[in-house]
Amino acid sequence: MSLIRVISMAADLLDKTSGMRIGAAWHDPALDQALPRVKAGRLPSGLELIKQARGDNELRALRVDLLATAAAGHTGALSRLAQDDADALLWLGAARIKQAWAIRGGSYAKYVGAKRFLSFWDVLAQAEEPLRQAAKEFPDDPVPWDRLQWHALGMQAGRDELDGIWAELTARDPHLYAGHYSRAQTLCAKWGGSHQEVLDFARDSAAVAPPGDPISAMPALAHFEIAWSEDHDSERPTQEVLESYFGDSVVSAELSRAADAWRGRPRPHPRSPDAAHLFGAAFYFGGHLRRAQGLLAEAGKRMPEILPWAAASLTPGRRYARARRDLGLT
Repeated sequence: MSLIRVISMAADLLDKTSGMRIGAAWHDPALDQALPRVKAGRLPSGLELIKQARGDNELRALRVDLLATAAAGHTGALSRLAQDDADALLWLGAARIKQAWAIRGGSYAKYVGAKRFLSFWDVLAQAEEPLRQAAKEFPDDPVPWDRLQWHALGMQAGRDELDGIWAELTARDPHLYAGHYSRAQTLCAKWGGSHQEVLDFARDSAAVAPPGDPISAMPALAHFEIAWSEDHDSERPTQEVLESYFGDSVVSAELSRAADAWRGRPRPHPRSPDAAHLFGAAFYFGGHLRRAQGLLAEAGKRMPEILPWAAASLTPGRRYARARRDLGLT
């Protein structure tokens, strides 16, 4: 299964069986309050949050991403808001991308029928114009370019176009976490890249990461992608595959260096919980339990929707809850 799973219309799902908040590995109390209202169709509060985040690229990228998921069922109303508002155009384009990927689903292409692909491309194609308009209205904003990476990926654009979008994004912000996450996807083997490409990108990104920046966790992301794709006989790697992969001394040494660099000079960042999960899960599966314990204690009960725990289980909330029990965390 692809890492881009069927996107839930809920931006934050409380898994009642595990007590974990899936899709909530970030820090933004105002967003916590707004998401239920937006999901219910009350859009102005979400638009105001996007406006407030102008100039704070990390916060704006986070809010656009999560609010797009919450508003994916309300693109008609959102398009009316976007008629004379550039922030709403950005939100609309992002929401159409979420809507399109929900139609496609998360399976490999060979499992997606022709009819569903046509519907996916039809909705996805409608995302480009509002994103391009938003990029024109906000020439210094990297967030439209991040969303355009997902659009180009779904439209099966060639590497030249993807590289061009990446160049536009990094010219505006060379360290945007969301942008690096998206770029890593475009370089994965399943999307026409290779294991070496995504690893080289992840290592280069971590090497130049500012102190305390969660893009230091890009190598962990790349290794989870590779571990997932190498177990060809299963939708998800088995426990044994993950333990073997992350128990490798070369992999664990690389991730230990990256985690130490990240934690050496911590600074507030809305995506820090995401990095804590990537590193913590890698150490947990690799048997480095003390390292995993410290990182996952910081992460708490808010967890990402996809990586790393969905790599190990169809019920990632319960899998993470089990890891916390194994580590003596409550």
